[in-house]
Amino acid sequence: MSEYMTPAVPAGQGASVRCATAEEMAQVRERLAKVEGGHDNLRDGLNTLSRQFSDLRRDLTRTVSDNAAQTRREIMERVDDMTDTATARDTEISGRLARIEGGLKLTSWVTMTFIVLATGLLGWGQIGDAAWSFCKRAFGYGP
Repeated sequence: MSEYMTPAVPAGQGASVRCATAEEMAQVRERLAKVEGGHDNLRDGLNTLSRQFSDLRRDLTRTVSDNAAQTRREIMERVDDMTDTATARDTEISGRLARIEGGLKLTSWVTMTFIVLATGLLGWGQIGDAAWSFCKRAFGYGP
């Protein structure tokens, strides 16, 4: 039993039962309406918070995705710049090496030509000396 219906004496002993008055029932209904209104306000507030949280989560996810995409683009631009710089350096170094290689080939060719000519001249000189010695002996001018 509620506080508004309290038996003064246990049932069955001829006790009188007190019933709530219309005014007390109106107060109970008013309190109940306030509680239900508060419950509705809480539910509406929770629904609003849930929507706001969902919106916030969606916005954060979108922002993180956008930032990640921007970061990836910036990193790839830097990598492309570094690749272009490395390619330019490689081209420059290759050009220098080609010039050095050409110089070495020219030097090698000049050296080999000099050696062949010197060897040839020395060989012809020896042949000439031998012929001169032979002629001197043949004609009686040498030892």
